[in-house]
Amino acid sequence: MENPVKKMAELLKGGATMLAETCPVQGCNLPLFRLRTGEILCPIHGKVYIVKTEEEEKRVREELTVKTILNRLEKYVLTILNTYIENKTLSTRELIEWLEVLERIYRIKNAARTK
Repeated sequence: MENPVKKMAELLKGGATMLAETCPVQGCNLPLFRLRTGEILCPIHGKVYIVKTEEEEKRVREELTVKTILNRLEKYVLTILNTYIENKTLSTRELIEWLEVLERIYRIKNAARTK
């Protein structure tokens, strides 16, 4: 595990802002940092979300669920492609179809990032 003080110093040097809020992970209590991108993170636990209402919490949970599903689907498609390519059992048409699936996943992920 990296030294938390060292990591906090690196975050500050990189332009992050230390927030008054602390990490929500039980027992951590380290200050949170806002990156220039707007992301909030704990120096030890990484990205965290600060929500003020139950509605915000529900929205964040839904977004995380969608991201998790898309990441798992992407990994699955890449595994299938890799297997087919290694075994040389994939026709050009099938390859194009799988690549289109992968492209759709990437488009959805990119659209979610820009919201």
